[in-house]
Amino acid sequence: MTTIAFLFPGQAAQRPDMAAVWGDDPAAAAFDEIGAAGIGDLRERADDAEACAASTALAQPAIMAASLAAFDALAAAGVHPDVVAGHSLGEVTAATAAGVLDRPSGARLVTERGASMGVACAASPGSMAAILKLDLDQVEALVADVPDAAVANNNAPGQVVVAGPPEAVDQVVAAADDAGGRAKVLDVEGAFHSDAMAPAVERVRAVLDDVDLHDPGPTFLSGMDGRERATGRAVADSLVEGILAPVMWVDVQEALADHGVDLLVECGPGGILAGCAKRTVRDLPCLVVASPDDVDAVVAHLAPDPDPNPVSA
Repeated sequence: MTTIAFLFPGQAAQRPDMAAVWGDDPAAAAFDEIGAAGIGDLRERADDAEACAASTALAQPAIMAASLAAFDALAAAGVHPDVVAGHSLGEVTAATAAGVLDRPSGARLVTERGASMGVACAASPGSMAAILKLDLDQVEALVADVPDAAVANNNAPGQVVVAGPPEAVDQVVAAADDAGGRAKVLDVEGAFHSDAMAPAVERVRAVLDDVDLHDPGPTFLSGMDGRERATGRAVADSLVEGILAPVMWVDVQEALADHGVDLLVECGPGGILAGCAKRTVRDLPCLVVASPDDVDAVVAHLAPDPDPNPVSA
């Protein structure tokens, strides 16, 4: 029996036509469900990758809708997760997929999260950069010399993301270059997982205090530490605390292996988490579902191998 983990991506996963690829598939209704919370017509707006990159308020509902479309299509094909985890924004999607939040509550939460973080970005302009070829302890040492910078994500060995005011991130990038690393500036609106996002915390907490919470069906792993959150309240706390805390995605991936996972399925566009898995848990296959055709590939992967030597009666 295959143990399956569904992984849900965060911001920067947006791709052109991430709604259009679902066409008239019933799973495309996820865009309407998430858009109904206030962002509007996501079937059209989600396809504009440049607009998503420029607007956190749009990107977060759009990416969540694309991820839930993948989740719904997999469910319709009879594929369900034993474990779920999400990267930053993806943790809201994971909580909704796991049943901690019903779909309207998940839509309301992601809309408020995106809007409040967008406001925080405007109030405290910032940037993010992926530091490559250096490990977490090396990047932490560089950040320690730049007070306004913070480690935002530990995505994979040799891929650590930093955040902060643009000038602080530039200092870390320069120091990383001197230390033998290299950097890639990310196409996001602000300094996520840093103190700049503090104004969003109470607004997100207020939504979670006002909705019904349920214990997760599949095992839910927190992006902060890779540990299980077994109650709805514990998941909600992780969603709030995770706004400022760094995403320890390496820990999540290692925990997936500890939970006996045999197959990773990234639900949503981008393929970023699949790329991280190839560098961190290399023995675990990871399939990406961003379109109806991708669902067929997962079903085929799970199908039992035909008997190579059939015996006729």
